[in-house]
Amino acid sequence: MPVLQPHLAFVNATAQAALATLDRVAAVAAYTPTTLYPPTGFGRALQAVAGALATQVFWVQTGGYDTHASQGTETGVLSNLLSTLDDGLSAFYTDLSNQGLLDQTLVLQFSEFGRRVSENGSAGTDHGAGGLMLALGGTVHGGLYGTAATLEDTPDNPTLENSGRDVRHETDFRSVYARIIDDWLGASSISILGANFRDAAIDFV
Repeated sequence: MPVLQPHLAFVNATAQAALATLDRVAAVAAYTPTTLYPPTGFGRALQAVAGALATQVFWVQTGGYDTHASQGTETGVLSNLLSTLDDGLSAFYTDLSNQGLLDQTLVLQFSEFGRRVSENGSAGTDHGAGGLMLALGGTVHGGLYGTAATLEDTPDNPTLENSGRDVRHETDFRSVYARIIDDWLGASSISILGANFRDAAIDFV
């Protein structure tokens, strides 16, 4: 089939990958079905779909951002990665808006590490103390939450630390999670996160 019917092969491979993703989402969400599914591939696939529909939480990951050199070039690796992120999110936003699904959708974009302000010896930047998150959706209250760092390397700059090399973090990322858990998912962030990370100022939803 892959040789004679490449389009069908592509659709089949894409469908299998989607089912595998749904299965992982259902497992992470610890979904418990209300009935017994048959122990077949088809049964397990439908159970995975049911779990995804019940949780309605999806995880998409893109990698390769651990770059440390030549970050200033317009055709470099980092520039291409940021373009990929921008193009993908823009298309996703437009698609959901056209389908009337934007108010039912919340996207949270984040990274596990931030970036330093100062340039290293390879025309790049190294891992830093502070980072940022992006939230988008039809009901998101847009704007900047927190203080935009001033990149002046002066001793009295309160937005930088470590001798001006790092952006000082202002918002605990768990307060962002807390807001989503409480106000979007309708669960208890204190129960899930194990402590109270609620912050009244982080009211983007």
